[in-house]
Amino acid sequence: MKILFTAPFWSQEINSISRGPIYLGNQGHNILIITAQEADSLKGKVSAPSSEIIGGTEFFRPYPNSKDLTWRPQAYWPEVREKIDAFQPDIIVGFGDPFFRLPLRVSRHLKVPLVMFFEYLRLDKFSIPFRGGGKLRKWFPNFYCTCSRLFRRYLVNQCSAVMFSYYGDQPLIPDIKRHCPIVHYVPWCTETDDQQGDVRRDRSTGIYIGSLEGFKNAAELVEAIPLILEQTKTKRFIVIGPGEYASHVQKLVEHYGSRLVYIESVSRSEAIRWLRSAGYGYTPVADCGLGFIGDCWGTGTPLIATHELDGFLQKDIDTIIVDNVHDLSRTINSLINSDTLFERMQRGGNDRYISNFTGQAVGEKYLEVLQEVIKPQ
Repeated sequence: MKILFTAPFWSQEINSISRGPIYLGNQGHNILIITAQEADSLKGKVSAPSSEIIGGTEFFRPYPNSKDLTWRPQAYWPEVREKIDAFQPDIIVGFGDPFFRLPLRVSRHLKVPLVMFFEYLRLDKFSIPFRGGGKLRKWFPNFYCTCSRLFRRYLVNQCSAVMFSYYGDQPLIPDIKRHCPIVHYVPWCTETDDQQGDVRRDRSTGIYIGSLEGFKNAAELVEAIPLILEQTKTKRFIVIGPGEYASHVQKLVEHYGSRLVYIESVSRSEAIRWLRSAGYGYTPVADCGLGFIGDCWGTGTPLIATHELDGFLQKDIDTIIVDNVHDLSRTINSLINSDTLFERMQRGGNDRYISNFTGQAVGEKYLEVLQEVIKPQ
């Protein structure tokens, strides 16, 4: 099968989500990924060459920046058109509702089926097709949802299939199926590779990696850090990520010194090394942050959470779930003290990772959906 993927910025070294298409390329499918050369992300300013071939997958990056691909896909349309006319894909997969313009244009130009991959289906998380959406969501949430409902309906009506990665949005599938016949939940790929290297794990180190924004429930993280450092056997806690609550974490660093480490951004390989060296990961998120969760599972880092994420986390199987932030201390101490509990959570998380979140597992899910779209009539 010849599959064209579009995404704002993808690189094998930086974006685990690219591993699904790369897996398909390694299985004999012809894969073309159209993306950008640069982007600003949690990992800082990231970049990649204008073209790159990995096995059966070609990365074609005519767009200098992800913003160009998002808002001005027509600016580099001659280069894109020449490439896609030569490639002649069987199907197009566009990643992200904010980045719909390019895959939709390509689909119409080539007259081939379009599949869109969304992170969320819910209206308050779905994007709108004009600038200023963040402010509109904050100050006029009801009006924002009205706009996103109209945009979502329009966009899914253009699709032959829809995939989405937030587990808790599965009850919305019947609503989406009113406008698009094929709708599937597909986990977000968090391929971490198998190389342990020379990293040694310190059971008394905790870690959180992710955005420090309100939508990630970063306020709870700020509340939890003093409890963790004062009431548990944790010797050091590491926070990696930018956001509005970064200044709060930095103030805590002034108080706790070397016991609290704050880093604004690191490369993906560095993030994985930090995770492999930690004794546990803690996430305060209530309805997002699946990348950090999958990375914990993939690196064998036991995960502690304060929310079940709409049933996504399996209590005492792949994650230790506590009722509230004040129960963290007892739970963390139990994890540090018990080899049995530690190893059980490592196994449970790793089993979940292998089953659902590797490049192979996610790539096979993509393939199932795409074959359902283009199956012989």
